[in-house]
Amino acid sequence: MRKWMIIFSLVLAMMGSQQALAQQDYERYGRIATAVVKEDYTGEKLADYKYDGRKTLPGGQIEDAFTFDVVKDGKDVSVKVKVVHNPDKPTDLNISVNEVQ
Repeated sequence: MRKWMIIFSLVLAMMGSQQALAQQDYERYGRIATAVVKEDYTGEKLADYKYDGRKTLPGGQIEDAFTFDVVKDGKDVSVKVKVVHNPDKPTDLNISVNEVQ
């Protein structure tokens, strides 16, 4: 019985560490996406943003998606940002920014 308790505890600890790593990734790529939007919309008001989620792409790449609400020339504009990265090469990023009508 004690052996199973130890195994169960280890499994829970590993699940918690994976969630913490995913949150760190989300925060890291969220900061990168925010910096890109602020650079592309210099002088415009960044009203809000939300994390749209993560997808696993072919070849081991991961896509984190964000939606930003920007006030551009007095009008509300939605901006979608996708950050594609490979966990094996953390410095290789592909960032796309698109206004949504």
